[in-house]
Amino acid sequence: MVLLCVLLLTAVIVLCVTFTQERQQLISKNENLTNERNQLRNNLQSYGKVSLIYGGWTYYKFSFYHMPNESKNWTESRRYCTERGADLIIINNREEQDFVTKMFGGTLVVYIGLTDSDVEGTWKWVDNSTLTSGFWGSGEPNGGRKENCAVIVNYDQRWPTLFGLHDVACNRNFQWICEKSISQLTLP
Repeated sequence: MVLLCVLLLTAVIVLCVTFTQERQQLISKNENLTNERNQLRNNLQSYGKVSLIYGGWTYYKFSFYHMPNESKNWTESRRYCTERGADLIIINNREEQDFVTKMFGGTLVVYIGLTDSDVEGTWKWVDNSTLTSGFWGSGEPNGGRKENCAVIVNYDQRWPTLFGLHDVACNRNFQWICEKSISQLTLP
């Protein structure tokens, strides 16, 4: 009986030591990951404007942006973004619109996350918020029931009136911009 008690006591001590070591390792790993996450957030916040991050995604003011070098219709463009944990870009203000047009430069015609396909004339973003202040191009939107998706057109000296948002047919192929908020990032 004494031998059994000694063996059980030894087993309990070994298990306690092993558990304590593993617990310390987990605490250490957790602290390292927390420090890395905080460092990443601080680094991202310290970049005033634009900084290329990885794989073609660009960081700007708490969001990542990506414009693939291909053309698709609006639905396929949105699917591409959502498969990557993002969505088509939502342009919240003139500053963000200016950033997009400067960042991707050149003559730019790309899909954004704006459509009136649910209710004609009621333009909504992909997050279901209603467009409150649009930066429409001159005479836009003008397509009626045939043009239910929106593109952003960069300024071009050859066509100065085309600058801004335009409604287009959703089945046309254009490039697009995906956006992912920094709050959507999942860190290890």
